[in-house]
Amino acid sequence: MPDHDSKSRQDIIQFPSRPEYRFDNFIVSGGSSFAWTCARRICSGEPVNFQSLYLSGPPGLGKTHLLMAVGNYLAETGSSDKALYVHSLDLINALNRGTGELPGQLGMPESQIDYLLLDDIDQIAGNAKAQETLYRIYNQMLEQGGKMVFAGRTSANRLEQTESFITSRFKWGMTAEIHPMDDGATAQLIHKLAEDLGLDIPDKIIDFLLTRIPRDFISVKNSVTRINEESLRQKHKVTLPLIKTALDL
Repeated sequence: MPDHDSKSRQDIIQFPSRPEYRFDNFIVSGGSSFAWTCARRICSGEPVNFQSLYLSGPPGLGKTHLLMAVGNYLAETGSSDKALYVHSLDLINALNRGTGELPGQLGMPESQIDYLLLDDIDQIAGNAKAQETLYRIYNQMLEQGGKMVFAGRTSANRLEQTESFITSRFKWGMTAEIHPMDDGATAQLIHKLAEDLGLDIPDKIIDFLLTRIPRDFISVKNSVTRINEESLRQKHKVTLPLIKTALDL
C-alpha cells in the first residue's frame, strides 16, 4: 500500500495496471477503514451521494494504492467506465510546456474518462494556472456525471497557497484522512510481506519490531527486505540477534 516516490512515479496510467494495487490486498486498519470504504463505494456502481473523494495523510500510508485500486476495480469487474490516473506534476508540466495540451484524455473537448484519479494534489500549491485548469476540469467532470478521487499529504481545509475556489470543490465531496497503522494492521502487513518473500517471522519477533520501526508502508517493507537479506546471508532462520544485525538495532 505504498505511495509513489519521485523515482518510481508513473505520470499517466490507464487500467488495468499494477495489479498489486487492489482493494483486497490493502491492509485496512482503524486509521484507514473509512478511506478504504469511501474509495470502494465511489467505484462500486451503487448510488452514492458524492462525486469526488479527497484522501489525505502522510506519505506511505496507501493513498496511491487506493487511487490505483479504484481504476483496477473498474477494469477487473468489466465496468464500461474508464479511469485515468494522473500525477499532479504531469498536469503542471503539461501546462508549463505552453502547448495547451493536457495529459492523457483530459484535453479533449468532451472527456472520454469517467474517473479522474489525481495524485499528490499538494503540488498545485502556488500554481495559479494549475489551479484554474483543475477547477475547469472538476466542473466539467461534474457536469458529465464523472467521478474524481484526489490524494494529497494535506487535508483539503489545510492546503496552503491554494485558492478557495478549488479547496471548496474538494470539500463539496467526501473527504477522508488516513492515519498511521495500528499494531494489528502493522503486524498483518509484516506477515504478508514476509510471506511474499517466503520468510517466516515469528510473532514474538514481530512484537519486537512493532516497538522499533515506523508505521508507514515503505519503512515496514524496507525492514522486512533487510531481514530477508540478512537471513539469506547467514543462511539462518529469523531470530532476535539476526533482526538486530539486519536493522542495526
